[in-house]
Amino acid sequence: MMLESGTIISGRYRIEEQLGIGGTAVVYKAVDEKLNRVVTFKALKEEFIDNEDFVKRFTKEAQAVAGLTHPNIVSAYDVGRDGDICYIIMEYIDGYTLKELILKNAPFTNEETLGVSMQIASALEAAHKKEIVHRDIKPQNILVTREGNIKVTDFGIAKAATSSTLTADQMGSAHYFSPEQARGGFVDDKSDIYSLGIVMFEMLTGRLPFDGESPVALAMKHMDEPLPDIKALNPDASDSLIKIINKAASKKAFQRYRSAKELSADLKKAISDTTGNFVTENVYDKTSQTIVLTNEDRRAIREKSASSGERHNVRSTQSLRPSKSAAERERLKRQREEEEAKAANRRVIFGAVITGAAIIAIITVVIAFMVGGNSGNDVVMPDLVGKTQELAEKSAKENGIFLEAELVESEELAGIVVWQEIEAGKKVSKGDTVNVQVSAGNGEVEFPDIVGDSMEDAQTELKALGITNINFVARQSTNIPSGTIISTNPEAGEMVNISDEVTLYISISESETMVEVENVLGMTESEAVKILEEQGFVVKVEEAASDEYAKGQVCAQSKDGGFEALEGSTIIIYISTGASETTTEATTEEEKEEAEETTAEVQNIDYNQAVSQSYSVAVPLTQVPDSDSVTVKIAEVGLDGSESVVYTKTVNKSSFPYSASITGSGSTYKVYYDGVISAVHSYDDGGLTSSSYYIDGKLADTKTY
Repeated sequence: MMLESGTIISGRYRIEEQLGIGGTAVVYKAVDEKLNRVVTFKALKEEFIDNEDFVKRFTKEAQAVAGLTHPNIVSAYDVGRDGDICYIIMEYIDGYTLKELILKNAPFTNEETLGVSMQIASALEAAHKKEIVHRDIKPQNILVTREGNIKVTDFGIAKAATSSTLTADQMGSAHYFSPEQARGGFVDDKSDIYSLGIVMFEMLTGRLPFDGESPVALAMKHMDEPLPDIKALNPDASDSLIKIINKAASKKAFQRYRSAKELSADLKKAISDTTGNFVTENVYDKTSQTIVLTNEDRRAIREKSASSGERHNVRSTQSLRPSKSAAERERLKRQREEEEAKAANRRVIFGAVITGAAIIAIITVVIAFMVGGNSGNDVVMPDLVGKTQELAEKSAKENGIFLEAELVESEELAGIVVWQEIEAGKKVSKGDTVNVQVSAGNGEVEFPDIVGDSMEDAQTELKALGITNINFVARQSTNIPSGTIISTNPEAGEMVNISDEVTLYISISESETMVEVENVLGMTESEAVKILEEQGFVVKVEEAASDEYAKGQVCAQSKDGGFEALEGSTIIIYISTGASETTTEATTEEEKEEAEETTAEVQNIDYNQAVSQSYSVAVPLTQVPDSDSVTVKIAEVGLDGSESVVYTKTVNKSSFPYSASITGSGSTYKVYYDGVISAVHSYDDGGLTSSSYYIDGKLADTKTY
């Protein structure tokens, strides 16, 4: 059943258009109306809906993948069922499949092949750490954003779709199958490494190593035939890449890279070393002592295999292995051994002949490297015009580029990039600084959609637009979390002058009161504390250097004077320790100018925001609650240890696991279920670095990434 545009699934996902059809699912572009974001909607094909075993495994694996947070893995947001529609909701990627780019641009250069392969290997490394094997690595499952970033997708569907569910018509993956997959054997992370080796071969040569009229023919070639000579197909292929591909795509699993991490290490070395001498050969130790399995060992292996879904269906794979008589098998074995012996002799002779040419090729590469710079550091300049300055800087940072922004008068909205020095699509070196012009506007800005945001987030967003004349009006509510913006005047989308007064209507409970914060700047510590405590606030005192305020005076406060805050909330005041050390030691005019540039302004700002950079991060919510619904609260932990709630939502049990998109310092976030601590997630530069999980408020597990 194909879904029509406009169809609403589960009361929230509106189908926009069909994007494609895969072996197990139909893919649509959709809009999550609850979160107002574009998503990828993958609906299982009708033939799989009644397969309860498949649907169960599909759901289980999708939930596991939802816990994967990595820049090179497509995020899974939700999994569910609406009548006969079983679906998974994933991050929407605006770009291309790697297969499309291979068909259009292959063979890739060595640098391009390395750049793509390192990102795929990094994604596999993250998945394998969590014992998730993809099983279907192929260019069709690798997405490339318009900025050139790689995103691996379909982890859940790939693992759910075992050989017992695939038909001959759905075996496009057979071009990338590992030998053990082809013969129906045990599949682990080394199978993914083999498939990546085949993908690398295709990128570098522009063709697949094996082809056949049927999945059976392909399977036999993966098991028996060596990879074609890469150098013959692409004379520009570096020796290092050839050795890496041959090792990754070895027929025997023990000869491949032992892990995606090990493969990543060699790919990085290949950037500067084109010889490949660092690629080592795994040698099977025939003298090692045989390990005898006890009955208990066998029982443990069976239990682990059954629990992880790794046991294969022998019947389902027999179609891949045509039967042969014992005599026929023996004849083929002798034939292969003779061919391998002849091939070994040819390689020795051929190696001697091409040694001189190889040395010349290496010298040529080195000279080109020295004269033309490190092309491996080249990236494609993204299109920044029309983006906000914040998004432009984020896009540039992802590509290793720095921006130098200049404000110019323009009819465009304030904060929009109107010109970039390097045109989009051209190559630029990582680490370069590119000049851009940002519109200063004409005093008018488009009022943002901040309904549903917290009071603090709304204030921060408006101040970033230059809107500071903000009037908060409290409205009592029994079903909307306290501190949430419930309406605004003007409404989202209206044009306003940044000097105009705007009104934000904020939700509070019947027992709460909003109080206008006094401006205590310039007061002594005791004066400020007394005034704010009399207003009903909890006061915390910190110290900060200030060139404007004398030692002992309040030089900053976390809630600006004139703005309203909930009675009983915490306000931090910062007591001046005097002029900054940098300024007092500056003796020359040049040093004074440098000190002025590096000294942070502390007046009228939230100190946590002053010393932190803003990131958009996905906070994983993987622990399924016991109750049918739970109130999820996410609090951002400031540098001073204070917590500010940035997300509150009542969520049904069936919606777990999922991730919440948060914009903040990107450092540490605490997750609460019904007021009880559930998890603590730490980030570095917007990337998840560690997670601590709690059960009944007690630490149960910690993971690092």
